[in-house]
Formats: sequence, structure tokens, C-alpha cells
Amino acid sequence: MARGFLAPLGLALALAALAPAELLAASRARPCVTTEVAASVDAKAAKGADRLSIVLVGDTGFNPNEAKVDPAGVVLKGGEVMSFADTIAGVAREVDGDLAFVNLETVVTDRNDIRTDGNKSRGAYHFRSHPLGVKALQDAGFNLFALANNHSMDYGAAGVEETLYHMAVAGSERGIAFAGIGANFDEATRPACIELDGTRIGFGAIGIVTGDIPQHRAGPKKPGQASYRNRLDFETVVDRLASMQADYRILSIHYGLEGRVVPDDRQLTDWRAFAAEQKGIDLIAGHHPHVAQGVELNGKSLIFYGLGNFMHPGTTEMTRFGICRDYGLMAKVHLARAGEGWHVGAIEAIPLAKTDMRPERFPPADATTRIYALNHLAGELDDGKQAFGVRFTPQPDGSGLYCAQGAAELGGKLGKLCQGWQEASAPPQEIAAQIDAACEDKPFYGKPALTKRRGTRPSRRASPPSPFGSFR
Repeated sequence: MARGFLAPLGLALALAALAPAELLAASRARPCVTTEVAASVDAKAAKGADRLSIVLVGDTGFNPNEAKVDPAGVVLKGGEVMSFADTIAGVAREVDGDLAFVNLETVVTDRNDIRTDGNKSRGAYHFRSHPLGVKALQDAGFNLFALANNHSMDYGAAGVEETLYHMAVAGSERGIAFAGIGANFDEATRPACIELDGTRIGFGAIGIVTGDIPQHRAGPKKPGQASYRNRLDFETVVDRLASMQADYRILSIHYGLEGRVVPDDRQLTDWRAFAAEQKGIDLIAGHHPHVAQGVELNGKSLIFYGLGNFMHPGTTEMTRFGICRDYGLMAKVHLARAGEGWHVGAIEAIPLAKTDMRPERFPPADATTRIYALNHLAGELDDGKQAFGVRFTPQPDGSGLYCAQGAAELGGKLGKLCQGWQEASAPPQEIAAQIDAACEDKPFYGKPALTKRRGTRPSRRASPPSPFGSFR
């Protein structure tokens, strides 16, 4: 039976008001008191914290194509059940940020009687996940959920209703923010807001609509999501997020050609030039190609062009695609307040293996190779002006670390993290040729980019100037 609430009525706020105080008190993150764009911000409260950390991962779901949902967990081949908590147990301790972002590429429902959407072509994939999977993500620390992607409408309007209902219930139990779909176009393009120790974080999401199916695009009185390929839709989402009263703004974008490790011209035009440089969005989290793409600093904006997969049982096993495409990217962004805004102090990059079942870290030597591959992709992003492709210095545990100039002097956890940090050098000669071949622009389908952009080698690109001169 239908939930019976799919209307432009702000159910999440109503449920949040009913949440037991002790549950919300257990989390530092809370829904904003108001998300109206004209809302004022208490300047004194907003300056209460001077550090903020954000964990980012990519595409996530809990079920293979058209599999039934089960409250016990993920049903594997042979009937064995893996609990939802166990699916992410291998990396759960890494989800240690104040905020943690994930792209939910699935309908969220506890029903097996809803039908797949008939507008998708024959052979299309349909994903649904039990709400206890979302709870497992919450328990691990995730509190920012992007819902706009090419699987949000896998079960039609009923699936949208189910997802919104269960995300609202999740939000009533613990402070989270979710965005990207809605009962109508206004809701689908409306940014969410979450507050942390007086700091307001705005959060918006948009993604591709499968085949630009018109039935999947939200309308004035029709559920769905905004379509990334519709320029007006994209500008609406970005403009609403940019105009929101917030201290920091995060934008999720689900777009790209599957298997492509090099951002295309649309990403550079929409994400870099418009969202970052023109509108000042602080953090852009990209996903969909299922592979990691380069990371860019652009002024005070940070762009992850592709986070790759995080966890989705039953999807493609990635090892056959080589060392530039066989990992998902978990990132940890460490921010510090400088002057009137937040700036990137450090970024950690953690390559993840086995994203088709139960993600885990690579052994250090293998992880280091993936960090060098990620640095190779950074060379495609330098524009000689403001855009800087981030190079990560491999660490003993296989992670990569980037530190802004002056970060080691900031003290606390951030300062300790960056003590003794040195800029990344070129990879050892014996693996450089392997990386160059593995990172060639060969998407899983479609044509490579017509023009190959080349930047400088990792050891020859100086880091941006320190943003912390006024902070120390």
C-alpha cells in the first residue's frame, strides 16, 4: 500500500519534531532550525568552531539488480545472508568525520510488491535497498545522503514515495540531510541544511535522468528529480544552493561516462567554471562513472570529479579494469576557518578495493600505486590559472595526503596530520609507464575524449598559496 504522504508538505520536518530528544542529542549534527534562503545566521554561533572534517564516498546500494529486500541483510548467491553492518564493517572505522557523504544509488523501501518502472528500456538495472541498510550507514557515521541519480526512479513514483518516507524516518531519529528528489520540482531542487556546532552546511544534489525520460523529471505536480542534462535544471539547483544562508555549501552531481577517468568538457564548464568559480560552491562531489577521477582545488572550492564506487553487492567486480579503474575513492577533507570562511587544510585519499561486495583498504603497496594513478590524473586538471590538480603524498599505510601551506602550524589534529608533510614527487620509474597506459582515456563504452588535456608532472607543479595567513 502507498505511504499516502507524497505531497509538498515537508514531512521530514514534521517527523524531526517528533524525534526523542535523547536520540538527536547523541549526534552533533542536527537539522537546521529553518532552511529558508532568507534566514539569518547567528554570526557568534557560526564562529564557535574552527575545524570541520568531511568524509566522502561514491555510489552505494545494498542489493543486486531486481533482488528482493530482506531486513536481515544482503542475500548472497547460495542463500547466505550478509548483515548490513557487515557490508561496511571493513571501512566503518574510517568514517570518522563530522560530516560524511554518500550517494545512495538505489530506491529505499521495505516492500517487495512495488513494480519496476516501465519507462526504462528492456535490460535496464533496477536497484532497491532495505531501510535498515540506510540505518547501517547512519550507524557508521554517514549523515549526508545524495538521492539524485539514474536509479532514483527505478520503481517509479511509488519508489520515490518510499525513499522519501524512509529517509524522513531516518532523519527523525538522527540528524541527517538528504536532497535530490521530491514530490515536485520545487522539492527536488531544494537544498537541505544541517547544522554542526553553530555552523550551517547547505547541501544540494542533482543527477542524470536515465535516457532523459520525461516521466522521471520532476514537474510542478509530479514527483521525480531535476535533470542534470537540462541546463535550466542544473542552474536552478546551483542557484538555490548558492543563495542559501549557509557557512559552507556542498553540491552532489551524478554524471559522467562510465569508465572515463578524465573529466569531460561539460564537467569543466558546469562544475569548475559555473558552480565553483562563478557561484562559489565550496565542495563538489561527483560520481557515476564508477571510477575515480582527479581532484581539483580551485580557489577555496574543492572538486572531486569522480569518487567511484563505494559499496554495492552484486555489481561489477572492478579488478579486470586495471590499476587506474579498479578502486573506489574515500576522501577525508579537513577544513579550517580562516578569516570569514572555511578553507581546505588537508585532504586524505584512501583507495578502496572490493566495492562490489564488502569494501576494504588495499594493502599499503597496492594502495600507493593507486595514489600515484590518482596523481597522474591530477595533471589533466592544471589550467595554469586558478585550477590546481591535487597531488597526494603516499603515506606508510597506503593512503595519500595533501596539506595546504601553513596547515602544519594550525595545531590540533589538523596540524599533527600535516607535521613533516612534503609535496608529492613523481612515481617510481618502474610503475610510471604502467600508470600511463592504465589511465588512458578508454571508457567502458562510447568514444574517448577528442582532445587530451595534459598538465605538468606531479613534481613540477607548486601548491597554491596558503589560505591561512589571516588565521595564524
